[in-house]
Parts: sequence; C-alpha cells; structure tokens
Amino acid sequence: MTDWSKYPFVRMLIPFALGIWVSIFVVALRLSPTTLMAVAVTLLAMSVLTAFLLKHQRHSWFFGAVMACYLFIAGYSLARVHEAEVQRDYFRNFQTGASYYVARVYDYPTERPKSVRTVLELEYQFGDSTISRPVSGKVMAYFPKLDSAFVLHYGDLIAIPAPIREVSPPLNPEEFDYRAYLERKGITGQVYLKDDDWLDLQTNDANPIYAFSYRFRDVLLASLQRSGLSDDEFGVAAAILLGYDDYLADEVRKNYVAAGSMHILCVSGMHVGIIFLLASFLLGFLNRKKWQKTLKQLLLLALIWFYALIAGLSPSILRASLMISFVIVGEMIRRKGFIINSIAASAFILLCINPNNLFEIGFLLSYAAVMGIVVLQRPIYNLLYVKNKLLDRAWEITAVALAAQIATIPFTLFYFNQFTTYFWLSNLFMTPISFIVVISGMILLLVSWIPYVNTLVGYLVWGAVYVMNWVVAKIEGIPYSIVKGLYVNDFEFAMLLLALLLLMLTFMLRKRRLFIAMMTAVLVVVASVTIRLYSSGQQQGMTAFSLRNHTAIDFVRGGEHVLLADSALMADESTIDYSLKGAWSKRHLSHHPQVVDFEEDYANDYLCKKSNLLSFDGKLLALWDGQKLNDSLSYRLPVDYLLVLGRLQPDVQSIVNGYDTKLLLIDGSVPRYLSEKWISQAQNFGIPYYNVGEGALEVGY
Repeated sequence: MTDWSKYPFVRMLIPFALGIWVSIFVVALRLSPTTLMAVAVTLLAMSVLTAFLLKHQRHSWFFGAVMACYLFIAGYSLARVHEAEVQRDYFRNFQTGASYYVARVYDYPTERPKSVRTVLELEYQFGDSTISRPVSGKVMAYFPKLDSAFVLHYGDLIAIPAPIREVSPPLNPEEFDYRAYLERKGITGQVYLKDDDWLDLQTNDANPIYAFSYRFRDVLLASLQRSGLSDDEFGVAAAILLGYDDYLADEVRKNYVAAGSMHILCVSGMHVGIIFLLASFLLGFLNRKKWQKTLKQLLLLALIWFYALIAGLSPSILRASLMISFVIVGEMIRRKGFIINSIAASAFILLCINPNNLFEIGFLLSYAAVMGIVVLQRPIYNLLYVKNKLLDRAWEITAVALAAQIATIPFTLFYFNQFTTYFWLSNLFMTPISFIVVISGMILLLVSWIPYVNTLVGYLVWGAVYVMNWVVAKIEGIPYSIVKGLYVNDFEFAMLLLALLLLMLTFMLRKRRLFIAMMTAVLVVVASVTIRLYSSGQQQGMTAFSLRNHTAIDFVRGGEHVLLADSALMADESTIDYSLKGAWSKRHLSHHPQVVDFEEDYANDYLCKKSNLLSFDGKLLALWDGQKLNDSLSYRLPVDYLLVLGRLQPDVQSIVNGYDTKLLLIDGSVPRYLSEKWISQAQNFGIPYYNVGEGALEVGY
C-alpha cells in the first residue's frame, strides 16, 4: 500500500489546483473578499484546533479534510487576486477622460511577419480634464516594421494614445480563444500603433535582472552567428540552447511538429541536467571539504537559475530547475526526496507564483510528460526483454517516448485535434542527436570568444543540427505522419484525464480494480465518440464564417461539405487552420472540401449555384454583386438570405427594389466603416440583418 505521507505536496496540490480551476470556470461562485477571508480564517482556526485536540491517528482524516478545504480556498483566492479586473487601479476602471497612457515595454520586442510585437505594462494615465493617475494592466502592442520600433528595448517608457481596444472573442465555432489565452497572461487589451502614434520618452525603467538576462541572451545569439551558424540551423540552435524561437522558420517548425519532436526545441529537463552534470564535473575540485561542497552546491544553484533566466523561464525549464534545486538542497541538508513529491512541489510553487499556469498548455504538457515518464516508462520497458545492448538501448528510448506520448494524448487531442504517428521513430533518432547538439552547443557558448576554436565547434553544432533537420523533414514526409481532425469534447477530455490518472494509479498501487475502472473510462469515451460520429451522418446545415478580408460559406450534409470561398482565402493556409478547421474537426468533416469560387456555377445532389443564387436545404441564398435585377421582372425575387460582401457601397434601396429577403447578411469581409452604413440603412428600411463580422452564422445542423 502506498504511504501517502511521503507525498505531502501531492495532497496539497490537488485541492489547491481545484480551487484555481473553480475560480476561473465556475462564474456563479464569485465570493467577495470579505467572505473569502472569513472562510479562510475559520478553516485555519479549525486546522489548528484539530491538530492540538484530535491527536489520535483515527482523527487525522478530519485535519486532512480541513486543510484540503483551506488549500481550496487559498487557490480560489489567489486566482481571483491575479484577475486584472479586481485590482483597484485597473486601467479599464478609469477610461473615461483618458487621452494617453505612459507604458513600459514589458517584454522583449519580437519581429513578426508584418509587424513588431511586444507587451506593454501601463503605469500612468493622462487626460485633458483629469490629473495623472497610476494605473495597472498589460496590453499587446503592434508596431510597423520601421527603424523606430526596432530600437525599443525591454524597460523603455513610451506614451501611447487612448483608448485601448479589447481583444475580440472567438468569432467562429471551435476557433482558438486568443482573448482567454492573453487574459491568462494578464493581457487584457491590444493597440496597433503607427509610427506617429507613440512617443519614446527616452527613459528606461527595466528590472535589472531581466534587462541583464535579455542583453546577455543577445550576446549569446550573436556569438552563435559568429561561429558559423545561419538560416535554419541557427534558428534551431537558438531554440534548443536558449529557448529563443523567433528565428525558427515556419516550415522547420511544421516539420518538428509533424515528426513529434517539437519538445526537443523547448529548453527542458535534459538541458538543465546536462548543465548540472557539466558544471558539477568542472567544480569537482570543491569536493574535498564540507564548506567547499556547500560552496559548490550554491554555485550549481546559481548557475542553473541563471540559465533558466536567459532561457525565458518557460514551464518546462522552471519545472526542471526547481526539481534539480530540490535535489541539491536535499544533499545540503542530507535529506533524500521522492521524485513524484518533487514534481508536485515544483507545480505547487509555480501555481503560487502564477495560478494561470494551470491553463497554460506548455505547463500541462510538461508536467504530463514527466509524470508519464516517471510512472509508465519502466512498466512499458519491462514488456520486452532484449539481449542485444544496442537494441535494448533503442527500446529504452522508445519506452520513454511511449510513456510521454500516452500521458500527453488527452491534451494533444483536446487542444490540437491531432496525433503524431511516428513520434517513436523520431525520438529514436532525435534523442542521441539532440544530446550531441546540447553538449556541443554548451561548449560553443563557453568558447565563443576564442577565435578559430569557436568556428571549429560551430561546425560540429551546425552538422548535428543539419542532421536533426534532415531527419525530421524525412519523417514529416512519410504518409500520415500527422493525423488531424481528431476532435474530443469537454466531457471526453475529462474522461481521458480520468483514464490517464487511473492508469498511473494502477501501476503505482498495483490494484487490478483500478485498471478495470480505467478501461471503463476509455469505453465511455469510445461510446461518446461513436455517438457523435453517428450524429454527424445526419447533420445538414450552413455556416457563414466570420473572416476579415475573406468570405467563406460552408454547406454541409452528412460527412460531406462544399465551401464557397474566394481564391485568396484558399491560398491563406494560416487563416484556414486558425478559423475553419476547428469547426470541421468538430463536425467530422474533411479538411480538404470541395471549393467553389464565386464566379463559377456548381451543382451536386444537395447544393446548386447559378450565377449569384444558391439553393440549399430548401433555402435560397443570394449574393449581392451590386447589380440591379432586370426591370422586366414584375415581382421582387424572394430569398431567405442575401449576403453583401467586400467593399461595395451600401445600397439597401436597390436590394429592397429587387429582392424580398428574410435576412440581410453582412459578411466579415465588409470593412467596419461600411458595415455600420449597411446596418444603418437596414434599420431605416426595417430589414432584419445579421453582421457576420461580429460572429459566424450557423443555420441548421
């Protein structure tokens, strides 16, 4: 039987994380600060009393229950405190009369395809009729790619105009919720600043630790380039060694994702472990006396956290740094810990620092993968006995990949709707190669200031990275390297998490009943998916997607669909991935539909398009092309929907003269200033309308 007293942080983490989750998702349970304080004080008093009064072992459950409630309230309260809206000086509480803000560059500016992007932290608000006042809040800022934007640095103070726009919610079914993603990072607005919209105040208010970290990282990036690394090899090396992926080409990133090796480009436990081993070896001369050993351990701690700082403090490196720190501190105080408890302790600390980490996919994947490796790798490895040492080593690496993949399956299916098929093959080759890259890369960073030597080591790093890129490109090219469209809903995701938990407990507690319960949870998921698949065969409906500068209308019957779209959209793969494929995955539709252009006629057994008229499911849709109907018609053409799109000037009078429409649809491709005019005219004529630019329209299904 497992002695849970050895895992105190596991018992603490569960109610604490549950409190954070309830604070975010259970909107109906919004307790006031006074109520929270009263409950917390009561629970704390109860825990103290039970600790003193109920000392018998059989009463320990009561103390544990009270502490669990206390930790639940603590997690709930901490999450509420981190919500920007409850802060007293939150900037949106004082927007009236604001003319401009003074903001500090909070994050290192990064170059995007069409802009320079950074995060600004608001510090002061100024207005025409109000005095300045301190405010708080973070906003995402986009600058044009001009010289003035490239000279911005972390900590610079700038003045920006008011107001600050809110981030739009998802406009299409199953679209990525970018607003929620930013809010969990504390970012609650966005601004698009032209070159003359903002003013550099020529003042820097940077955190000296982070400022030094960014400057030092720039020095290391420059040293990598001086050592002969360039193009894709430089981008991959910068990501692996320093956690800086801005130089990573989209095609290379896509190859690593398809090969199931994207985790290699994230600074993680392997990197921290290598630094620990190298530094421990180099500081081996400090093992003679007790004070020298203490000094060595302190130096190791400082080095590990310095590397974590320059690598961006991602969840994976924070987890690894905290765990190795626990090991080092344990050696200092001569206490041996348990790895699962160390994992839970690191997660607990990171959630205390930022409770929104609980909803970061990087955080979840990192901890799921390491728990899978710790709990499942050995049982999987023991399934096969291999005599040959080389084959045995290959099987050991494969077992690690299988354990991590099993543990992360619920998250990859729920968040990405996809599964990488050849992850085992990729990791078999990539693990030893990436180890060489990290070792040689660390050496390169150490000798980067030595002429000729840095070039020689640079060639070694370049060669190893080149081989890595070649391998993932070949694996990505294998048919069905990545299976997309694997949608799971919230209920199925919860059941998959339950199945994963039961699987891990089966191996930890060695109880057959838990395995039966795990298989039951899996069968429930299979049954739910089967029901959805059957239901999708009966579906029939139309979706007008909300897309800026594009038009897309999907006509669905059963598992088939036809997409009416402009040719420019079909060339814009990123927009299709972001806005359309989520809905297709949910409805079990192909990601490669039959596409019909606006200029062509089309007909199948459930859709007919002739000129600007479409007939579908007994409904008639007209596309307004700005042309008046033939005056010879003695009646207005009755249609169910009339769609206006593009930059046509509003002319509801002509529409009323030619069409008897039940609903006027204003497409997302219509600019905002024109859509407002369309809406105004529709209201004047008393015509029902729907603005697709504010959200997709779904009919039927």
